[in-house]
Amino acid sequence: MVSSELLLRLEDVSVTYRSVGGNVHALNDVRLQVKKGEFVAVVGESGSGKSTLAHAVMGLLPPTCQIEGKIIYKDSDLTGLSNKKWQRFRGIEIGMIFQEPTSSLDPIEKVKGQLYETLLKTLKKPSEGDQKKLLDEKVLEWLRKVRISDPESVAERYPFQLSGGMVQRVMIAMALCLNPSLVLADEPTTALDVTTQAQILKLMKALVQEIGTSIILITHDLGVAAQVADRILVLYAGEIMEEGTAAQIFLNPLHPYTQGLLKCYPKSATASEKLETLPGSIPDLRSEIRGCNFADRCARVTQRCTESKPKYVEVNQDHYAKCTLFY
Repeated sequence: MVSSELLLRLEDVSVTYRSVGGNVHALNDVRLQVKKGEFVAVVGESGSGKSTLAHAVMGLLPPTCQIEGKIIYKDSDLTGLSNKKWQRFRGIEIGMIFQEPTSSLDPIEKVKGQLYETLLKTLKKPSEGDQKKLLDEKVLEWLRKVRISDPESVAERYPFQLSGGMVQRVMIAMALCLNPSLVLADEPTTALDVTTQAQILKLMKALVQEIGTSIILITHDLGVAAQVADRILVLYAGEIMEEGTAAQIFLNPLHPYTQGLLKCYPKSATASEKLETLPGSIPDLRSEIRGCNFADRCARVTQRCTESKPKYVEVNQDHYAKCTLFY
């Protein structure tokens, strides 16, 4: 159940990657709020800044990055924390599920041993007797929570002996076993088949409701977001274009970019259906864009769109858009 308690907020967060070929402005004045127990999806094309957003919240940006604005988790400002101070939050307070689960697990370590390592962040190192027994029980408990039917067997296997869906379930268990208040899931179902994808999404939604963890889902797939999210933010070229509930985004999309994305989404399973496409591509983020980032691809562009940045306004209750059409 979504609480009114605010867990995370981003205040005008901008991220710039410094490089020899020119500075890349990956995020620009991003504002985001996540409440306790809320499932939020951030949707956008490749190159829109979705993963940069997740890495900024996790404190995983490279040293060459410059970050401006504030990332407030509960009452703590996470921006500018040292690696040592980050250890208080990463994994324990804020967990992450990565896009490629097989590359996130040690191929020569059994599942049980990898869950041990995670659990040891909050439990004393087991020696004999009760402590070892407690860890074994915790491992099996979390494998059951992620709906693994034979946890005793899976705990003794290596990652390469498991299917992609099973590995992702193990990754979810590792991200949640320390009971973090917030989990970031970066394209967690991309490498999975459609059936397994649906099972993983259903599992994540159920776990949010069971243990009260908030999730930020990073995805390029609006259909994935629609299945699980309470609220959806549409990101384009480093800026939030629209924000609303899943129903608002799908039934009444406001921004021309959101409308374009939905037109590109298949409406039926017929092979003869012709999908629409968005013309053009994401602008070069190494150069400063004076007006709307989407202006070059927008069918409703006006001179005003190219002269100055559009305002981010509340069009309907809790439904926001960054577009000159609404002011």
